[in-house]
Order: sequence, then structure tokens, then C-alpha cells
Amino acid sequence: MLIMMSGFLVVEREALAAIIDADSCSQSDVQTAIDSANIGDTVNVPSGECTWGDSGSYVSVNKAITLQGAGQNQTIINISTTAGSWVSGTIRISAAATVKSFTIQTSESGASGTAFSAGASGFRIADIDYIGRTTTINGYFIYAGHYGLVDNCNVTGGAGNNELIFARGPVDSWQTINSMGGADNLFIEDNTFNGSGYVCDINANGRAVVRYNTITGAMKIDAHGYITNGPSRSARHIEIYGNTWTTPASWFWYAMEIRGGGGRIFDNVMDYSTGNRLLGFHDYLCSYVENSCDVEDYPVKDQIGVGIDPIVAGSEPFYVWHNTRAGLNWEASVANDATNIIQPDRDYYDYNASFDGSSGIGLGTKAEMNSITPTFIGVGFWVTDEGEWNSENPEYDGRLYVWDGDSWEIHYTPYAYPHPLRVITRGDVDNSGAIKTTDALLTLRNSLGLSMTATAWQTSATTGDVDCNGISNSTDALLILRYSLGLEMGTTAWCE
Repeated sequence: MLIMMSGFLVVEREALAAIIDADSCSQSDVQTAIDSANIGDTVNVPSGECTWGDSGSYVSVNKAITLQGAGQNQTIINISTTAGSWVSGTIRISAAATVKSFTIQTSESGASGTAFSAGASGFRIADIDYIGRTTTINGYFIYAGHYGLVDNCNVTGGAGNNELIFARGPVDSWQTINSMGGADNLFIEDNTFNGSGYVCDINANGRAVVRYNTITGAMKIDAHGYITNGPSRSARHIEIYGNTWTTPASWFWYAMEIRGGGGRIFDNVMDYSTGNRLLGFHDYLCSYVENSCDVEDYPVKDQIGVGIDPIVAGSEPFYVWHNTRAGLNWEASVANDATNIIQPDRDYYDYNASFDGSSGIGLGTKAEMNSITPTFIGVGFWVTDEGEWNSENPEYDGRLYVWDGDSWEIHYTPYAYPHPLRVITRGDVDNSGAIKTTDALLTLRNSLGLSMTATAWQTSATTGDVDCNGISNSTDALLILRYSLGLEMGTTAWCE
């Protein structure tokens, strides 16, 4: 159709994103609503309690929509004891879709099944209260075969072997450059983990960022080694930062267990000093095949500090800094069976409070870093007065420099936080991930005082206010239209 807006003639081929109400929370009614939806639509699932997944059946979220319950403890989905297991989720996401605002729980006895499986990148799973109520584990909260975001969920494990988030990466992960600090990772952020089990098992070829979670239960963050995996590769890399463990546990030996690959671990906090909650490196080959590794075995395939194929010793060392346990430095440790092949200042670098450039990682201002001329290639320094990646922190956020033998070089800056999939920008009023002509039409509709109930309008304090004057009106609609057409915004009041 043709739409005239103050001198602009626009050919509009996209319908306004719609809200579709499922008739009930039953699996069939929800699937019917999803099938009728178009890309960008929101499917609302009403409050109620329903069972999904009988005989391996599943809900297919196969388009970039939002599937949204009425809220935690309002829309309650019980996973059937005959639901799909391991990689076969009861909710199967095969597009850049968002699923949020449900309570999902296993049975109290019988098999757990798998709640979600993600088969496409760009997915988001948010605001889920997952309750593992059985000790018979044959699945996960989430199986992720692609990159996406898991945020603001409350996750309760039912048993020590309950691997709640299980992730694998692309088959060429070890043949491509690392994506630390980039978007191509599974992001697990701002969740709370309770009970027992694993926060995550980042498995073969996996790449993950685990940040700003609260862990109240007997749980560890795990990056798997290659021996027991299929395919036989370790996790490619993992970034772990800003997490807090709140419960003492003498019976759980690792809080972070890294069995292969590279990564960054920093700013994590353990509230208690009791128990054996270690930040530990080891290697599955040494532990389960050789019982221990000899110096001449170095480097072992996919071990700590090895990067992109072909294997080169210490090509992508691990960096660990500013982690605290009961207020004291939380040092990395190496399992006894791997000390011959995993060594500090080669395969990993740990925080050194008395850093002088000869070992480990320092921390301080850029001026303090520049006052040191290291004597050892590969040492690092976390500069505290640079780096802006955390939009919730008004100060500098920091970034990592590494000494290359001649100079300090920027080595790592974390990815934007909060993750962009969580952020509704002023102009993206339907939260589709892009500013389009549909956003202009929605803003115009809102400015005319028309009902927004049946549309994809995302209400917030700044929705549609792209000139930052405190209101959203027809002027904002025109600015959004101009932006969506790719016109120059430099001479306008655009403030997005």
C-alpha cells in the first residue's frame, strides 16, 4: 500500500507487527497461534497450567517472533515424562526468536526431558523460572547448538549431574579465529542458579560468555575437555566474569572447572572461604586416559592455552585476574595430573598484586601500566581507566593489554553489556532489532492517541522519543522514517 507522511511517499510492504493471543496454554493452541504469526509478531500465552511434550512432541518456534507467557508462576508449563531428551527440546527454536515469561518445570519423578533446544543463532530465552524437580536426568534446561542469549532466568537444578545449559559450537570452531569479546558466543547473563548441578557445560567447539549471574547452589561453570565429547573437541573458549557464588559447599570441589580451550576469568566473587570451591584447570586426556601427563606430551590437543588449529603451544593463553574469595585473591589452580602440561606464564596468566612485568597480570590505570616495561612476553595488564562496554556503569569499565615484546597492545574488550538483544532502543519501537518504516507507523499511531494494544509497540519511558524531548509525537515518527530510509541525520534532532 502507499502511505503519505508529510511529503514522503513510502511504499509500505510490511504489515504492522501484531499481537496474537493463544486460546489457552495448551501445546496445540500455542502451536496454532505460532503458525498464524508473521515475523516480528508477538504470541501471548495466557495464564494457566499445561503439559507439553507428550511422546516427544514439541512446540516449534520457527520464525523470528516473541513467544511470551503471562509471567512466572502465571503461565506454567509442565514437561512430560515422555518428552524429548538431550538435544531434542520440548520448545524447539529454529529462528532468531524470543521466548520469555514462563514457569517451566519437570515432573517430580520420572525423566526430566529437555525444555529448550536452540537450532538457530540470535535466539533469546528470558524471564523463565525453570524448576528441576526430579533426580532422573535425561536432558537439559537448554540445549544450545547455536549462539544466542539466556538472561534474567531463575534456574533450579534437581541433581548433581543436572547440566542445565549445554552448548556446542560450529564444527569449524577450532579452525576459525576466536570470538572473545565478540557477538559469536552463547551469552548467559543476569540469571540466578539454585539447587545442584552445572550452571553450564560448554561442550565440543563451544564458545560462551557467562557473566553477572548469582549462583546460590552447589553448581559449577564447566568448559569441557575433548576426550568424552562427541565430536572429540574441547570447548573453544569461555569468558567468565562478574558472577557471585553465595553458598559455602565443602562437598563441591570446583566452582569453575576449565578442561580445555582458552578464555578470560575476572571479577568473580565467592562470598565464603569454606569448602573446596576451586577455580581449576585440568585436562581430560591427563585425567582419564594417561592418568597424568608428562612434560614431553606438551602440548596436548585442545589443552588450556592452545588456540586455532594447527596446535601451537601457548598460542591463546588463558588470562585470569581480580577474582576474590572471602575478600582475598582467588587464585587459579592446576590439577596434579596436569601440572606438567599446564603452567603459569605460558598456558595461563594469573593476577599478580605486585606486578612488575615479569609474571602474571597487573591491574591499574594506563599510566601505571605505561610505567612498567615488562621483561616477559605475554604478561597482561587490566587498564581500569579505559574501555566502555557496560552501559550500566557510568565510569570506565576496563580492558586488557598484553605485552608483545615491544609495546603494550590492546588484547581484549568484553562485549556490550547488557546484551543488545535485551535493549529496546528509542527508535526500534517494536523491538525487532532494526529501525524500520513499521516503527515510524507505530510511532505515528501512538502520537494520534490510537490504541496500541493489538500492535507490537513496546512501552517504555523512551519508546519512540528519538529527539529526546520527553515525549513521543509525530515529529519522532518523521525522524524514524527518515532514519529507516538511510537519509542523513546529522542536521536533525535525532538523539538515538
